[in-house]
Amino acid sequence: MSFGVLGGTCAPDRLAALRTAGASVVELPMAWDRYQPQAGQVDRGYVAEVRARLNDCREAGVGVVLSPGLQYPPDWVRGLQGGVLEGSAGGAPKDAGAELVFSSEVRKAAQDYFARVLSDLGLAGITAIRVGTNASGELGYPGPDDGGKVGEFWAFGDAPQFGIGLAEGLAPSPMPGWIPGSRTWHGRSVTDEQVQRWWGWYAGSVVNAVAWQVGELRKLGYQGRVHVPVAGRGVLPEDRAVAVKGRLDGRANPDGAQERGLDYVEQFAVLARLPGVDVDFTGLDDVSNVRARAAAPPQDRCQPGDDAKVMEDVSSWSSHRYTSALARRAGLGLVGENPGPPDSPFTGGSPESHSLAEQLRAAPQYADECGMTMFLFGFEDNLFEEGGRAESGVSVEDYKEVIQRIRSP
Repeated sequence: MSFGVLGGTCAPDRLAALRTAGASVVELPMAWDRYQPQAGQVDRGYVAEVRARLNDCREAGVGVVLSPGLQYPPDWVRGLQGGVLEGSAGGAPKDAGAELVFSSEVRKAAQDYFARVLSDLGLAGITAIRVGTNASGELGYPGPDDGGKVGEFWAFGDAPQFGIGLAEGLAPSPMPGWIPGSRTWHGRSVTDEQVQRWWGWYAGSVVNAVAWQVGELRKLGYQGRVHVPVAGRGVLPEDRAVAVKGRLDGRANPDGAQERGLDYVEQFAVLARLPGVDVDFTGLDDVSNVRARAAAPPQDRCQPGDDAKVMEDVSSWSSHRYTSALARRAGLGLVGENPGPPDSPFTGGSPESHSLAEQLRAAPQYADECGMTMFLFGFEDNLFEEGGRAESGVSVEDYKEVIQRIRSP
């Protein structure tokens, strides 16, 4: 297993310290809105900044996981036809990635952006490229905290409902006008089969956007690994059955996975058909781990035989144990990262969450036990803050000790 950091800067002094600690890869984040602030216009200063960082990593012999930053679309992209998702209650997400799920125009813009990035930066030294669809850069639609109302689904614009400006290869809603939770459609009772078909379309459309990105990268000549960040467990099979019976009215939906369109059983099967794809679990030692560890017996750690049990009752398992087993079962590669500081945005922190120091102790071990090929610590800045351990509770020396312990048990 290789070790690295999220939010890398490729600063030479930090790279030297990370290499001494045993880390060999950094995630280098980019932002689409900074790269292409106007349609047809590239900010050459920003391009030069990213290229310089990438070159510093190359010269240091440190691999780069490139995050193109589609979760930060420029305003002109949001202004394209279908450029913003529309909710079932009329809402719009306050934070969202580029609307790559349904909008043909947004996909064309992203296609051009990918081509510019790979042409400007080159492929040397790039260990992997991350792709996703939501504001966190992960697979899925916006969640309950991203705007709109509780229980709002995100496929109600002209493209998904009527096919106007719909991305190639997608079908419009099999039940146009039907809103999850409704018992009728066009004056008739809605059947389980209809709800299941609508759910399959909704979840299938969002994973199609990820598959499309992988395909575009391959067309541009990139043949390396592609990381697809995922969080949580998605909709468990037993919960999906209950949700369908309830017409997706909010039952059996403890963490908003239904609105996010997360059906990992089916979606991982789609990803497994794409060469070179790794599932990147973003919540090693998240709240679910804390709770699963407290169970009797503990249910937090990956165990031999999990792949065969993953379709049984796994409600007591930690999220990473379930999702890792599901990915292995599908034949996908696995990488992982801890959530990061529990009081930071997008980390899913709660009063139950472990501190960053506790995450550093536990998360790499979880990654090792689950057979992951890479662990990325969140985040680089936390290892190098002024004052070091006094500020964040961790330091690069702490990371070194963890890496040495795992490599020399």
